[in-house]
Amino acid sequence: MLNNTPLSIAANALANSTIDAVRRSPSFHARAWHILDRWAFNSPKQLPKTEAEGEVILLERLLRQQEIEQQALTSFDGLAQRGHGLTEHEVLALHDISLAL
Repeated sequence: MLNNTPLSIAANALANSTIDAVRRSPSFHARAWHILDRWAFNSPKQLPKTEAEGEVILLERLLRQQEIEQQALTSFDGLAQRGHGLTEHEVLALHDISLAL
């Protein structure tokens, strides 16, 4: 059975303290949780390396990515594109937003 609880994938790649920091911080919301799980799934070796460079570095990068994706998805164009049936990934790709870590 697949566990689709937010941060369940990231929890397998990152320290508990990092996961707790993301959960507790009011700066991060569901978009950041989704991004972190995506990074853990797509880059299972790179994510812990980035965390090892410093938790603050990883969290700053996550915050920037959250802001970029949220802005694209909630912009007029992003909402119109979603209204025409495009997925979040497709909208982000049309805005040239990298999904990779």
